[in-house]
Amino acid sequence: MWEQRSVKKRVPDYGFWLCLLVMFGAALVMTKVEIGKEYTDFRTHSRWAVGEPLEPKFDKFYFYPVWHFCVKAVNWLVPVGREWSAAFVTACFLGAAGGVLYLFVKKEIGKKWPLWKCACFTISLLFVTALYLPWFNKEVYLGQSSPTIWHNPTNLAVKPIALLAFLYFEKLYRDRETVENRFFVLLSMFLLFSCFVKPSFIQGFLPAVVVFLFLELIPNRGNSFKFSLKAACMFLPSGLYFIAQYLMMFDSTGTRSIGIQPFAVMRLDSPNPLVSILLGIAFPLFVVLALGRKRVFADKALLLSILFYSTSLLEFVLLIEETEAASGNFEWALQLAMFVLFVMTALRFYQTNWKRKWVRFVGNFLLLYHVISGFWYYIWILIFSPWQC
Repeated sequence: MWEQRSVKKRVPDYGFWLCLLVMFGAALVMTKVEIGKEYTDFRTHSRWAVGEPLEPKFDKFYFYPVWHFCVKAVNWLVPVGREWSAAFVTACFLGAAGGVLYLFVKKEIGKKWPLWKCACFTISLLFVTALYLPWFNKEVYLGQSSPTIWHNPTNLAVKPIALLAFLYFEKLYRDRETVENRFFVLLSMFLLFSCFVKPSFIQGFLPAVVVFLFLELIPNRGNSFKFSLKAACMFLPSGLYFIAQYLMMFDSTGTRSIGIQPFAVMRLDSPNPLVSILLGIAFPLFVVLALGRKRVFADKALLLSILFYSTSLLEFVLLIEETEAASGNFEWALQLAMFVLFVMTALRFYQTNWKRKWVRFVGNFLLLYHVISGFWYYIWILIFSPWQC
């Protein structure tokens, strides 16, 4: 008589699929609505993707064409039209962001929380926005920026890539004594790919990494210098292509030029830029202050996320596209950095056993306020706003 072996039945991870499908559906609906409005980034990008004639200034899309090529391919393979092709491609990218974030959340806090709670937490982090004060920021997003945007296809496309690259780099640094060189090559190729999706991630992340590695040399007494050299080589392809993108898209003739005017772009939409900054990161700022300097500097992933946000914010505050100031093109990196900052601070908040109950109460309240503001922002632009954001 054959011995019967007990086979453990593999249960599908419904949390992963829930996050993926919710974000896929949210992006699919929003993109279709956005394209139907009078003027939106989605309409412009999708028209260029399928070859419709546009002004010469939109030829810059040649330098980061991944989203556009995907739309063109879907439109060719499945003749559903430009709008549905653009909506499907965007939904795939944001669905991927939901899946990637869920797996990270589950890894970090899954032993403490059930799957449904990890899924709800993940979806909430993909909707958060600045605290909404109707008497101050009537437009919810404009003036405050946001870790969550719905109106730009290439920024949505690079979101899962930015999160993966951030987490992968932090793991390489954590395992720097044993990691093989092939993993540096893999991340180098991935970073270069991110530039072809949208260069905004490298714009904010590369200077943050430089500052991070410099700061780490001090407590490590130079022991991380070898890793820093490898990181420099790793960022070389993406850094060089980023410079090429800059030279091809901007010039000194006045056609497309960059200037330094502190807070000039923020003042276009915010009555008080400093208050707007605080509204944008109220919860992450509270968590950082509650954790304290020693714990922040000891937590390399959290420290890197803070530096990513700081360098991106500095770029947005200082730089202006002089011929198209209202476009806010230096804000894209900030939005990605805010997203990563919210992810890391939210995880650290719920991984910490707070002895003071008021800290947990205030943190829960602020994060809930950010989430409610984010859901309202989605409903606002989906139903009530004639504009794209």
